[in-house]
Amino acid sequence: MSTVELKVKGMTCTHCEMRVKKALEAVEGVQSAKADHKAGKATVTLKLGAGVDKQKLVDAVNDTEIYTAEA
Repeated sequence: MSTVELKVKGMTCTHCEMRVKKALEAVEGVQSAKADHKAGKATVTLKLGAGVDKQKLVDAVNDTEIYTAEA
């Protein structure tokens, strides 16, 4: 397993965290995700050998059209 951390802008509450988490966990190869609105980041754990491109994770957050992410 490997872990990727993203900076996420626009989160203000735990509801925001859940939306970001759900968006990230919908990406194939993601095992789990955790978002922290106070820290402005999301931590993503990838499945072993998944080879998920960081840009796919950034795009998943940006596709919410509410939050923005960068690797």
